[in-house]
Amino acid sequence: MKLRVRVQANRLVLAEAVAAALEDVAGLPVIADTTDPTQVHRVPRPPHVVVVIGSRIDGSMSAAVGTARRRWRQALVIALAETDVLEDGVALVRLGADAWLSRNEGLDVLRAMIARIAAGERVLVPPEVLATIASSLGQPSADRADPGRRLTSRERQVLECFARGLPRTEISGLLGISRATLRTHVQNILRKLELHSIEQAASLLRTDESATPTLTGATGSAL
Repeated sequence: MKLRVRVQANRLVLAEAVAAALEDVAGLPVIADTTDPTQVHRVPRPPHVVVVIGSRIDGSMSAAVGTARRRWRQALVIALAETDVLEDGVALVRLGADAWLSRNEGLDVLRAMIARIAAGERVLVPPEVLATIASSLGQPSADRADPGRRLTSRERQVLECFARGLPRTEISGLLGISRATLRTHVQNILRKLELHSIEQAASLLRTDESATPTLTGATGSAL
């Protein structure tokens, strides 16, 4: 798979350097751009992957991750953080990052991640980040200890289907719902779990040790 990759950094020269290092892995020229919102941004085609390089000091990292997620909802967003604190990584995931690399991880790790994406890998959030998110969901009330308890029975069915790796067309047929209805369920799941991709939500469900398979079909029979 030839990826369309976009690198955005608070300094354009940094974005250009990282972009040059990724081009042979992506298989296509990598676009380098700045995170400065006052600049004109080149968007020839929507990217498959957006690499964000920013700073916590000036807020450019958080702002750029959020902007990238809003502009390119189908893209994978990778945040190159200047911190190795787990909570900071969790915060970036909540803002919309699909993965984050700490300051201790270099360009080789990023190149390897891009190669895995090109090979078809989708879920990149480290298990420890998902575990932390699951733990934080349980803070306000006991009902939130199991993320699935926040969902309706149908939303839970949908999420469990994704956790089993089923494609959307198969989920629609299995549950007897239209693609539009499935899309609505997915949006509700992400809103309730405060996540930005159904892959993250499915991984969160798999990570939650208290989650047990209770999937039933529209007629109430086990699937």
